[in-house]
Parts: sequence; structure tokens; C-alpha cells
Amino acid sequence: MEKQDIFRLDTPERTPPPPDSFLRDPKEVERWISGLPMANIGETSRQIFKTLVELNRVEIPSLPRIKTTELFRVPIGYITRNLKKYYYDNAFPLTAKNRKIAVLNRELFIELATAYKIVIQEMVTGDAKKLDRKLLVIAMQRTMSCLLQVLYQSVIVYDPFPSNTWRELYKIYAYAEFNQLQDLPVKDDQQKRAQSSIKEIFIQALLFAIISPYRFRQREIEQCYGLLPDWASHIRLGIPDQMSSSPTLFISRLNSNVAPIHIELQNTPIDKHCRQLNTGGLVSLLQDMINDSTEGVSRESPLESEDRLPSQLLDKLIQVLSSAQKRKYVRTNLNFELKLAVGLSDIHTLLKQIPAETESSLTPIPNDEDIDWFKPREKRPLINSPTYMIQSISELHLDTLDDPVVGETIYATGVKGNQDDPGAVPPWVKLSDSGPTEPFSCTTDNESAWGYCILWPGPNTPKIRVGEVLGIHLSATEGNQFRIGVSRWLRNIPGQSLQVGLEIIGLTSEAATAKKATASSKTAESVAKCILLPDNQSTGKPPTLLTPALPFSVGDKVVLGNSNGESEIQLTRLLESTGAFSQFQFKSTKETPKEDSKANVAQESDFDSIWTSI
Repeated sequence: MEKQDIFRLDTPERTPPPPDSFLRDPKEVERWISGLPMANIGETSRQIFKTLVELNRVEIPSLPRIKTTELFRVPIGYITRNLKKYYYDNAFPLTAKNRKIAVLNRELFIELATAYKIVIQEMVTGDAKKLDRKLLVIAMQRTMSCLLQVLYQSVIVYDPFPSNTWRELYKIYAYAEFNQLQDLPVKDDQQKRAQSSIKEIFIQALLFAIISPYRFRQREIEQCYGLLPDWASHIRLGIPDQMSSSPTLFISRLNSNVAPIHIELQNTPIDKHCRQLNTGGLVSLLQDMINDSTEGVSRESPLESEDRLPSQLLDKLIQVLSSAQKRKYVRTNLNFELKLAVGLSDIHTLLKQIPAETESSLTPIPNDEDIDWFKPREKRPLINSPTYMIQSISELHLDTLDDPVVGETIYATGVKGNQDDPGAVPPWVKLSDSGPTEPFSCTTDNESAWGYCILWPGPNTPKIRVGEVLGIHLSATEGNQFRIGVSRWLRNIPGQSLQVGLEIIGLTSEAATAKKATASSKTAESVAKCILLPDNQSTGKPPTLLTPALPFSVGDKVVLGNSNGESEIQLTRLLESTGAFSQFQFKSTKETPKEDSKANVAQESDFDSIWTSI
């Protein structure tokens, strides 16, 4: 007698395979994979995806199915590694072609997870006497590993977590824990470690969400994801302690579909369905990494050794792992237009002189010839819909879709997805390779005292990364004045737009140049475009200098040029370095007056001369 399906995992309907189908025999599948044109990544990805989708929609016994599914892991890993270059270390929004490739990589892991979920479903609902405990543990570990990849493939392009991902992770772990399967090791030659358990993969998934990766640049996301297996061993997962209120505690609810959140942010009572994640051990490890920084590399320098995490990333990780990320200011839902400029160099130019506004023409959608067989939409397929069944494999496309964004929220930001017209093609797919040099219009979704959530607009807008400098053009009556902000997080709302979290770091600004005092005056390349931020009397912040990311470091003596002439300063403290810019505090060393100055002006400190004229 069949048992009730307690998982209710998302799996498609299945029909008997055709008589000539090679999917029934793992040896035939292995032979087929060995004959794929691996040098032609587009054709290989098409055949792998098509065949994997077909495998998930035919009836095959559990043992042959899992053996066949295992054979797909190596080519999918090969495909995703080779296709990653189209969207990794990139600015956003992506071009239509690159976004299609990013979605394809995620869909490959979703289909791979589906293949393992079918095995779980069939074994759990089948005859209990025929239950193969070992095979079940392998299928559960593989499913969770694939779902972790789905989380990563979403975050790396700032997409929300796909619908039901957390619900399925929680259901599988809860079943494993109830049946004491969570700690059984499973060999896994596709992972960093030779073997891992269901619990270890589960902890990695929880930790990946807790670190709030939407606030990181892509390279930082990649670094953190690669270290998850090592970090998981420093995390404690267990039943919540009702008496504990440690700042390193995070709660996940096994009967929910939401990522874990800090214990201080819980708005419902902790019950038997909750599990407690204690990050205290990892926080101590990261703090030791800061304390044991390699000698010779200043912690105040934006340059870091390649074999370790940057100190500023370590600081951000420690903060998010040991405290509740609460808003400092009240957020107000207001929609109004902002004129923005992106990038230190462009803002510097615009501070000098804002060009006349011109109408920008639309750029046609780029051709997608490389992956023209794959036609993704921004929703997941309705698994059991007949229109998603394989009718014509050679023209496979995803036609029926399911909402991927409802209930998914960026941790610690409160930014939620929107389900309006989720199947529509995103308006930002029509993009030119180079953005405008004049300010462009954005619309705010909400605002607070020191920031905005911005809806990144349509065609021909500049591309952006986390940690980019943004200039907010003030009203036309105020001339070429800009407030300066930094993009703190990105979030794509499929079918809608890109959302950008902007924090204001300067209410006024001035264009400046900087070069090392030891640099030759004849070397034009040594002069860097910079932005000078005056002091803020309301907050007590001293004046700071925004420079390109790499040329300068703490202790450098720099010749600063601004509207007041030139003065020599020394960089005293690195406040921030994002890869797009560095922000320094400084002090005056000596003054170099303007050569053409004819007036006798009273002597004043260089410190004052830098900011009093702003």
C-alpha cells in the first residue's frame, strides 16, 4: 500500500518512456554523454538541458533514475563554469543575451534537483519494505546540494530566491532529522569536500542567506560561497534555547518558506518547528583572521592579498553574523524622480559642467544566436501543466510559469518582490554597451533620511555594481551640485526592473584632482579624478576624499587640486574601499597657493581651504 506524499515536492507528471528511449539504461546515457560536442558549449548545453527535462517527465525505476541523474552532474558543472563568464564580474543590468545565459545556468540546477526529488518522492510514497535507506539519503543530499546551487545562481545575478526553494529545503531536512539521517556522510566528488551530510549542506544554505549576499559585489559573493563548506564546521545548529538571547543566534522555521532571520527580528513565538543557528564560532574565526592579517599588508589599504578575504569584507561579515540588521531610519513610500550619474569619473566631469540634456534613442535588442534555443521567462513552469510537457524538444521553451518572487525578501532590507505581470520581458533588456554621460532619470520606490530604494529605469541607463559611486543631481536652479551616494545592494525583480539601495554619504561635493606628491608633474597619468566631500556639521563627520580604488593608500602624501588651488595633504584613514572607489580622511601638510593669485589673502590652514569654499 502506498503512503501519503508528506513532502509534496514540485515534480512534473511522468508518462511511460518511448520504446526506443535510451534514458532507461544508464550505460546508454553514459555513452551518449561521452559523445557530446563539449567544445561547442551552446550545443552541449542545449542537448543536456533538453535530455534532462525529458528524463524528469518519463517513468523510470528509482535506481536507474538516480544512476542516470548522477551522470549529468559532471557536464552540468562543465557547462555552468564555461557560461559563467557571460554574467560574472559584470555590471548590471545584464544584456538580454547574458541574462538568458544566467537563467539557463539556474534552470539546469533546478532540473537536476527535480530529478533527485522524483527519487525521494517515489521512495517515500512507495512500499516501506522496499525502501532503500542508503539510496534515499543520497537523493536527499544531492537535492539539497542542487538547491544550494540554485540559491547561488540566483544571488550571483541578484535575482530573488526561486519560489518554494526554502520550503523544499526545510521539508527535506525535517524528514532527515526526524529519521536521524541528517548526519550520515555521502561521498560527493563534485564538491569541495570528499563527503558531506544533509545537515552540512543545510547549514551552508542557511549561512548563505544569513550573510545577506545581495549587499556584496559578485567577487565577494563568489568568495563567500566557496568558503561555505569550511565555515559550516564552525556553526552550531540545534533546538532553540528559550533562555538565550545571544546576538549570534538566527532562527529558521521548518514549516515556512522564508530564509532564516536574526532572533531579535522574530515577530512570532519560537515553537517546535524552529531551529537555531549559532554563528558565534564563525564570528570568532573571522575575527582571528583579521587579527592574524599578513604583515606587510596594511589593514588600512584597499590592496589585499589574493589568498585571503579583504579586511572590509571580514568586517561586514562579522557585523551581519553578530547583530540584527535593523534600519536606522524610518522608510517612507514615496515615488518621485531623481537625476543620477554613475561612477566617480562621470560625476567628476558633471561637477565641472553638466552637459545639455539630450534625447537618447533606443538600442535594438542584441542578437542571442549563441543560446538561441533557450527562451526563458521570469517565472518557474507550472510543473503539471500540459503546455510544459515536452511536445517538440528541438524547440524547447518555458511557456507556463509560476511566481518566483512573492514572499521573497532581501534579508535586512525589507525590499520585497512584486508579482505584477511576472511573465513580462524585463524593460531593461534593451541596453546599449555604453551609458550616457549626462544625468539620467530614476524613480524612487521609497526613501529614508539618508537613502533611497531606486527603481533602475529602462533603455540606455548606465550599468551599476554594488559599491558604485552615485551622484544625485540637485534641482536645476542649484547648478552643477551633486549629493554623493553609494549603491549598497542590488535586487532584480523579474519582469519588472532592477532595484538599487542607495545610501547618501555626502550632501555636497566638489570636483578635485589628486596625485602623489612624489609623482612627476609631467606625468598626466598620475593625476586622478576625485570627489571632495566637505565636513558635515550635523553629524560631526570630517571632510573626506573619494579616489579611484587602487592608486592611493593610507600614509600617502597627495597634492590635492580643487577650486582653491593646490595643497598638499596626507591620507590618514581609509573609511571604505569597494573596488569602485576608496574614501579617505586626510590632514593638511602644507599649502601651495595659486600661481596667478594677485590678492594678498590672510593665511589660513590648508584644512580650511579645502572645504570652506564648497
